[in-house]
Amino acid sequence: MIFEALNNFIYVIRDETEKEKSGLLIPGKGQVKPAMGTAYSIGSLTRDAKLKKKVGKKLLFFSGTGFEQEIEGTTYLVLTDDQVHGGEK
Repeated sequence: MIFEALNNFIYVIRDETEKEKSGLLIPGKGQVKPAMGTAYSIGSLTRDAKLKKKVGKKLLFFSGTGFEQEIEGTTYLVLTDDQVHGGEK
């Protein structure tokens, strides 16, 4: 299914969790989820014109914001435009 974000919502596919420097992978709830991901879809009412062009590029966002939504086996992080603070050029 192909879908697009509405209003000022942004759908992000979060980057994979990396291992610790020691090589240990922290399981489950003890992990800090990365605050970086790839923009999948950006709504048309997003206030920043530069942000509208970031589909397919990396975004930085505040950790602990938004909510996760699973669609056909893929988990998306749903943010609003004011929760994003940087992006890949």
